[in-house]
Amino acid sequence: MPDVKAFVEAMEKNRVPANIIEKILKVDYQKDDNPQQDNANYYAKAMPECEKLLGFDMTAKIMFDRACCKSGYRLNNAKQLNKEHKDKPLSEKLKILGTLKYMGHPYLNNDRDIVSDAVGSKEYKNMTCPCWRLKGCKPVGENMPLTYCLCCAGHFMFHYQKALNLKLRVKKVVSSIINSEGKEPCIFVYEILK
Repeated sequence: MPDVKAFVEAMEKNRVPANIIEKILKVDYQKDDNPQQDNANYYAKAMPECEKLLGFDMTAKIMFDRACCKSGYRLNNAKQLNKEHKDKPLSEKLKILGTLKYMGHPYLNNDRDIVSDAVGSKEYKNMTCPCWRLKGCKPVGENMPLTYCLCCAGHFMFHYQKALNLKLRVKKVVSSIINSEGKEPCIFVYEILK
């Protein structure tokens, strides 16, 4: 059985009806004895079902609530950046944020969205997906839906909101290292909410 405890808890927290949770949990997938491979195969089938039944924004909320690593030195660094640089322009704060370890390389695009090559950027060539639930496994015979990466996008969004004192919304997952076998970085786009 795949690791669904945090996934189910996040759906329940977001008041997803029990019959919808049941449909998402019962997707047909290729089972595997390796727990990480089982997770990869399951989520490759569950994420499209989740998005179909709940939509992108609710799927993003669920994956955000499931995201790991929302404490420790990343959180401390984000809070410190906010405290020390709160009066600087956003573009400058983003440059500073990009110098912090494991915080990606955020910048403003032409639409005034924050874009970040969050994982697998230039200095980490041929890196595998850092998701501890997958441990480098990818779904058998198919790509992982980018909606799975909303979890990681939520992790970065959490820290960016703390560092920048902004309310953000994940707008899009552009690419993922899991599907490119480390050749492309994970790129996330965040809308700045007023």
